[in-house]
Amino acid sequence: MKVFTLILTFSIIIAFSHATPTLVTQLQLQLNQSSKLNHTEQQINEVRLMNGRGRGRGRYVDCSYLITIKTSCDSPRNSKDHIGLLFGDSIDSEIYVPRLDGPDSGPFRRCRTMSFDVKAPEPCMGEICKLYLFRNGTDGWMPETVTAYDYHYPPVIFNYNFFLSEGPGVGHNYCGKS
Repeated sequence: MKVFTLILTFSIIIAFSHATPTLVTQLQLQLNQSSKLNHTEQQINEVRLMNGRGRGRGRYVDCSYLITIKTSCDSPRNSKDHIGLLFGDSIDSEIYVPRLDGPDSGPFRRCRTMSFDVKAPEPCMGEICKLYLFRNGTDGWMPETVTAYDYHYPPVIFNYNFFLSEGPGVGHNYCGKS
């Protein structure tokens, strides 16, 4: 009888160890692979921003921001146009970067995401709510999205997905909108 009980127990253990949890499998199949990648990329960028920010006795020594720009797949293959950026908060604190592209970053390529670390003097700005892009050149360029990361606030995504005209800044101002 002990042998029979032992065999039965062993068989039950083997059967359950090979069972697949159906609910978990169905939920994993329903997850969107793209959203998992975007979430992972966002986490990497937030960690990168936090690690790059200076710290000192409970107060921040500098104001660091991370800007990621995804170039549309409809953009020219390589654009050597000069791209500038202006972003700010609702109380008119602004940071202007006259040229994002450069010898270290190379041209903006279609279907690619590039990241730029932007440091600014104190005082740090409030929550980013406006962002403008400037283009100067002859190649043309189409950004898809621009994401602004700040340590104190959630990232802000600015959608473009259209060719930028040359000259004055083109962008979004969400300040004061709920």
